[in-house]
Amino acid sequence: MKSGFVMLAGRSNVGKSTLLNALVGSKVAIVTPKPQTTRHPVRGILHDPRGQIVFVDTPGVFLGKKDFISKRLNEFVQETLKGVDAIVYVMDPTRKSGIEEAMIRTMLRATRTPIINVINHIDLPERARAFRQACLDTDVGQVATIEISALQQKNLNKLVDELFEVLSEGEPFYPEMQITDLKHKDWLEELIREKVFLALEKELPYSVKIAVEDIEERPDGSRYIDATIWTTSERYKRMIIGAKASKIKEIGTKTRKELETALDTKIYLDLSVKVDPKWQERFR
Repeated sequence: MKSGFVMLAGRSNVGKSTLLNALVGSKVAIVTPKPQTTRHPVRGILHDPRGQIVFVDTPGVFLGKKDFISKRLNEFVQETLKGVDAIVYVMDPTRKSGIEEAMIRTMLRATRTPIINVINHIDLPERARAFRQACLDTDVGQVATIEISALQQKNLNKLVDELFEVLSEGEPFYPEMQITDLKHKDWLEELIREKVFLALEKELPYSVKIAVEDIEERPDGSRYIDATIWTTSERYKRMIIGAKASKIKEIGTKTRKELETALDTKIYLDLSVKVDPKWQERFR
């Protein structure tokens, strides 16, 4: 039996969270078109007859902003690099390499940890992957380069095979049925945050956090969930609520429907929006 921790590395919005969900076979990381929506390293656990792989989805390296959150997220990436047994470096062949990519490659070349380069989006037409050859030519000391589609789950078996080749013998870290280390409350908060980002698209900056205040199991098997969406200003609060409460209703409806499907029970979701101008300074 083999086991180990594997970091998913890459710049922001290359498909790491989609890849994590596909590898684990269940939704453990939120996925949105907005870059840098992963705020904490999220662990997804792959169980296989050969052993266990614990994937760590890290925030994407993002140098476009100098705010506190961007700085802390980049620190998360560097901290995670120190404690893993292998690295999957995810690249996007539809985008030109930039300073963020250069920073990641510098970090990867400095480590002795085995690296597997992964080029995402083979499901897209060749003309859309204008930078495929540049990705293929990338050298960070990797042991292999694999082209995949995280969205359509193509060639993921090849990636898993390569990882088991480089991992060492060891006992599993988690019980067989466990697929993530996220607590139920954390998972609920992440799911609501995903729906906020999807509803607001580009209108809302990274100024929201979610706090689940209460989860109540009711006698009929349904669940009541009370959650607060925190933001940094009254202006953003109005955006989240929307005209005639249209946005907050959309966020609540989409969250509730996904929860009812995932948990197979009736959900009552009570969402409120509050303002705390300094929550980002207390970000951990």
